[in-house]
Amino acid sequence: MNRIKLLLPALLLLAVACKHKPKEPAGDTTEPKDSAVNSGYLPVADFIKNDIIRVDSFAGGILKRANRNGKKDSVYIQIPEFKKLASQFLIPELDSASFSQHMSESSLMDNTTEMLNFIYLPKQADWPLRKVMIYLTPSLADDKVDRIYIEKEFTRGDTSFHQKLNWKIQEYFYTITIQQPNNGPAVTTMEKVIWDPQHFAEE
Repeated sequence: MNRIKLLLPALLLLAVACKHKPKEPAGDTTEPKDSAVNSGYLPVADFIKNDIIRVDSFAGGILKRANRNGKKDSVYIQIPEFKKLASQFLIPELDSASFSQHMSESSLMDNTTEMLNFIYLPKQADWPLRKVMIYLTPSLADDKVDRIYIEKEFTRGDTSFHQKLNWKIQEYFYTITIQQPNNGPAVTTMEKVIWDPQHFAEE
């Protein structure tokens, strides 16, 4: 979190500047621009690991919802299965050295959500990590990471995979996986793992 604390003055200036701009139509955002901070990228994997530790320590119940090609199921799971499912987010490409070498960073202030978005895109076309976004809420007290979004593509045997992974800090995560065999129809699976009871009733 040292990176975020170092960024605080710049983030606050950016937030104040954006708040004083004339209102834009809903959904509009400022244009992305290269980050001026050279002290290293935000530690994506650490944010997720810290939340996994919180779940391991404090979660009263963990609900898993699944939807495979329209067939729905839900079940309460234990910590070992939670950690196994969460490991989909902790991929080798998020290692700090690899991440900074292969990903470029830009940022924008979203005028609609008032969140600062850090955007990471691959420097090479064949890199399996296709996109990472960190949604951060600036604050005078302590900046808060709200959500992490990851896209990745890979191949196993004769099947290609495209995954979209969303992690909502202290609440839930969900994954959307599209499996496309060389011969056969695509299979789409969505899994949502929830540990904040406020979201248990959601579909």
